[in-house]
Amino acid sequence: MRKIPLIIDTDPGHDDAFAIMLALSSDKLDVKAITTVCGNSTVENTTQNALNILTLLGRTDIPVAKGIGKPMLQPLDRSGGIKVHGESGLDGPVFGPPACQPVEMHAVDLMAKIVRESEEKVTLAPLGPLCNIAAFILCYPELTQKIERISIMGGSVFSGNVTPSAEYNIFVDPESAQVVFSSGIPVIMHSIGSTGSARVSDDDIQVWRELGTNAGNFAGELMDFYKLSSKDRGFSSYNICDAHAVAYLIDPSIYETFHTYVEVDLVGQFTRGQTVADMRTNEGSISRYYQTQHKEFVKNCYVVTKVDRQAYVDLLTDALKKLG
Repeated sequence: MRKIPLIIDTDPGHDDAFAIMLALSSDKLDVKAITTVCGNSTVENTTQNALNILTLLGRTDIPVAKGIGKPMLQPLDRSGGIKVHGESGLDGPVFGPPACQPVEMHAVDLMAKIVRESEEKVTLAPLGPLCNIAAFILCYPELTQKIERISIMGGSVFSGNVTPSAEYNIFVDPESAQVVFSSGIPVIMHSIGSTGSARVSDDDIQVWRELGTNAGNFAGELMDFYKLSSKDRGFSSYNICDAHAVAYLIDPSIYETFHTYVEVDLVGQFTRGQTVADMRTNEGSISRYYQTQHKEFVKNCYVVTKVDRQAYVDLLTDALKKLG
């Protein structure tokens, strides 16, 4: 079976850890590298977290490269990351010393090396702010044609989680996000709204603990901390957001999407960082609108509109079984 060459760009992150476990458990994905970025914590912390996850899972063969430590134009706002993920970005589980170290190459350059040398087009799965992906596009424009697609967790179609209109990963670095959405590379967008429709329950978490596997136990430890911020906000179920970007690559049939045009608001007083998705279905009127604005309407994004919750949870459970 042909495996999809995949680079995971991440800011681990409890939900990032689930995404990494999904990818490593799948016989459909060939994880070429994990690149790290600032977001849920500093890039130093997120890199350490990635090394700890791979050590725990016994996959120190996968190269890890440290990437960009600050957004393109504004300081890193860590307040949301600390509240949800703790000071380290991955509070809760206790790790020993990592059995691997980052490669010396910068994340953006490693990404370029892998893409350049690949015989097949490579898929990118960014799970945090899009700083590294934008830098790759800007520094290596000749390689963008070798990217199959970009499956991101980020964005807000109807409402955000940092502001009423903006989701955290895009809000942290909207300029980088706009570079990605305007790159011409197909994007699959798992917004904070769509991921929130597939929340996991305490019963699901108990099933993972009862698997009797190291991965299942690790999942339980992750959730012990990760669910605290949800409980503080009155939720009794929990959004494992980032894993959707990988789950889609394993089984796209559990997702419904709407192919349309998306761009990022960079200047709005109340809407900076919003991913503005044209969800109208009358394509004729859409085209006329963009013509009057002297813009060509080009569908650049598959916006996820619906998720099969049980199928998503089953994917996570199967991954924790396979990893053992």
